[in-house]
Amino acid sequence: MRKYAAALAAAALILTTATPQIVRAAPAITNGSAQLNYKILPTVKAQVIPNYLSGFGPTGGLGSGSTPTPGPSAVLNGGTVDFGNVVVGYQYLYKYAAQVKVQTNDSAGFVVYGEGATDLNGSNPVPLPATYPIFSTLFWLPSSATNSPFSPATSFNKTNGNPIGLNGVNGIDYSGVGGVPQAMSAVWSSPIAGNLVQGFDYELRLSGTIPPSQFNVYIVYTVIGN
Repeated sequence: MRKYAAALAAAALILTTATPQIVRAAPAITNGSAQLNYKILPTVKAQVIPNYLSGFGPTGGLGSGSTPTPGPSAVLNGGTVDFGNVVVGYQYLYKYAAQVKVQTNDSAGFVVYGEGATDLNGSNPVPLPATYPIFSTLFWLPSSATNSPFSPATSFNKTNGNPIGLNGVNGIDYSGVGGVPQAMSAVWSSPIAGNLVQGFDYELRLSGTIPPSQFNVYIVYTVIGN
């Protein structure tokens, strides 16, 4: 009995002298978040390079007694598209006249328009009348090694917008005509985004009614995302 009691007392002693363990509750955790939004806007950038490849310049006029050569203002990768001296009644092809480079992230692609800021403006000497229609005189077609002065081509049109600067030297204002060029002035389109390039040749078809003069016109290219 005493052993049992002693054992119980000893057990009781151990229990009463042990350091009590305090169990603490875990601290509360609070979560929060911040929402981030952004939108990538579609962008379109374009560059036009005249005389963009070696070998640029006019050919044609067969039978006119004159061999066409580029005028002095035509230089590789710049200058102007200068047919030089040409003869009424003949047709000419200007190879590698202009290259249009387009860079866009618009997944719907883009449309490129090209049109004359004015009709053909005569000078030195000034003819009467002072302008000649660009339609059915100056044409465009995609560049190709097989192009000739008689290849099928599409006529440029005179804009229905307002030329900016003298004869459109600073472009065309389309704000008064719905903000875009005429649909018939489209020269190239793409259904996708990317960095894309298209070269163009020009054709000059000179009717017998065009007067002797030096003619010039600004061809304005406008790129619009879809």
